[in-house]
Amino acid sequence: MKNNKINWRWEEGIVDEQKEHIELRYGNARETSYDSWIPIAQISKPKRHTFIVEWLVGQDSPSDQIMIADARRQLDFFLVEHDIDIIPDHWEYAIYHCGTSGNMYASVHWSYFRNGNQGERHSSKVIDLSTEKSAKLSGDSRKPGKYIKNG
Repeated sequence: MKNNKINWRWEEGIVDEQKEHIELRYGNARETSYDSWIPIAQISKPKRHTFIVEWLVGQDSPSDQIMIADARRQLDFFLVEHDIDIIPDHWEYAIYHCGTSGNMYASVHWSYFRNGNQGERHSSKVIDLSTEKSAKLSGDSRKPGKYIKNG
C-alpha cells in the first residue's frame, strides 16, 4: 500500500520580510510589550510543504541558545508535528496560532504579517483594563485586570 502522507518540515534559510511571513519574538507578555521582545526568527509561507526559517539571533550566548531551543520546539509543534488529517494546512494553523491566548502565555510569540513588515501585524495582545472596563467584561468591579485580545 502506498503511503500518501504529506511530510511538513522547516529548514534554515533567508526570509523576505517584504512578503507574507510570520515573526517570532521572545519575551514575557505579562511584564513587557511587543516592542521590547527580542526578534528571534522569521518564517516564510511554505513551498511544497517546507517552511524557511531565518534566525535573527546568533547561537553564541546561553540566552540565545535558550531562545532558539524554545523556538525550535514551537516550530516543530506548530509547523511539522500535526496530523494532516486533522490540520491539513499547517500555514493556516500557524496564522491561527498568532491570534490565540496561548500565543501570549508562551515565551515565544508569533505575529503574522500578511503584507510584509510594512503591513499590519496580526497577533494576540495583552491589554490593561481600568476597573470600570474590567467590571464590564467580567462582572467584577473590585480590581482592574489584564486580558488577552485575540487578533
